[in-house]
Amino acid sequence: MNEREIRERVCRLLGMSCGENVTVEELLDLLEAEFKEYRKSLEEQAIFMEAQLEELSKSYEEIATLFQISEILGAFEYPLKLGEKLEKVIELLRNAVGFQKYLVFVKREGLVLGDVPKDEVERIVKDTSKTVLIEPGMNELVENMLFVPIRGSEDYGYVCLVGKEKGGIFTAGDRRLTESVAKQIAAALDRVLFVERERERQRMEEQMEIARKIQRSLFPKRIPRTKRIELFAFSKPAIQVGGDYYDVFEREKGLLVVVGDVAGKGIPAALLMSSLRSYLRLMVKFFKDLSELVCELNKILCEDLTDDRFVTMVFLEIEEDGRVSIVNAGHNPVYVVRNGELVRLESTGIPLGISEWRYRRVVTTVKPNSFLVLYTDGVTEARNVEKEEYGYQRLERLLRRAHGSAENLVGDILKDVQEFTAGQPLHDDVTVLVIKYSG
Repeated sequence: MNEREIRERVCRLLGMSCGENVTVEELLDLLEAEFKEYRKSLEEQAIFMEAQLEELSKSYEEIATLFQISEILGAFEYPLKLGEKLEKVIELLRNAVGFQKYLVFVKREGLVLGDVPKDEVERIVKDTSKTVLIEPGMNELVENMLFVPIRGSEDYGYVCLVGKEKGGIFTAGDRRLTESVAKQIAAALDRVLFVERERERQRMEEQMEIARKIQRSLFPKRIPRTKRIELFAFSKPAIQVGGDYYDVFEREKGLLVVVGDVAGKGIPAALLMSSLRSYLRLMVKFFKDLSELVCELNKILCEDLTDDRFVTMVFLEIEEDGRVSIVNAGHNPVYVVRNGELVRLESTGIPLGISEWRYRRVVTTVKPNSFLVLYTDGVTEARNVEKEEYGYQRLERLLRRAHGSAENLVGDILKDVQEFTAGQPLHDDVTVLVIKYSG
């Protein structure tokens, strides 16, 4: 191969046109430079590929670590045995991150693991709700630290890593991995918290059911009646227990009927109702005069009740001859109904338990086939989906159509209220007591 052929071949390799003035030596220099540039490019690509491979290897290691940690923390146990699990988790995290010292603090469990003093960590980190990365030279108390909060449905605590085993600093990957581990710890604690709350809810439901049964036992087991006086009553709390109360006592000339409504709902009202019942059942035996009975009961309640507690009550004594005595202490009006005619007897005194008061009775006489209707404001204040109250007008309209037995009228009232509310939850405890005087 002569010089001309060599020059033409080299020019083709270089992708250039060659004139007679370009020497072979110059073309070989250009070719050598191209080879060097190509080799440099290959070396750079090898370095890049090596970095990519290292990053992939690191990511795989992180994923494998998180998978192992999820198996440890994801296996549900109750109790959680958190200390044992966290020791395994920290060992896996140490292998992946390579830290020198650590501290794990979990508030709810009162758990402190590690070889870094808790006081020292909290002296360095003022805001424990955020991730904090301290690099060399940033803090005089610690050279290199990664602080990650454990936050789920609550602020549970934190994970703190101090120093790298092989020097250097904590990387973005270290931070990402530690934050992921903290989230898994928080998720495990959330599950335990849910179970504890569910167990507590079930325990409370069981206790409330017991309380409901006890309260139901406080109502009369047998409603007394006479030849001329028929009674029927119904009571339902807005929640499992309530503050409505009714009772019936046999008296010398007839029956004493009591309906009351303790301010409030739930357990506090139920406890007060229970005390009220005990007082009243004892006092009925000693006080024959209705006004005197109510006044003495009020004195006791004024001593026992706090300022925000009171009881509205109506006391109705009906005799065989149709004579009716009523003391209404701040309660709803009592209705007397007969053949479509309605008489509304309003309250004549303040609720019990507020202050001393001279309660006086109202005396009237009812005719044969009259109904006397006592109830609590859970009836008139029952609400429909538009938040409209059932009210007195609807109740009075229904009472004017009263017929049949006392039980029938109670059923009619409850049915009408239920149809009005259309399945809405009870706004307040509901109690209805109806007396029918046959004469």
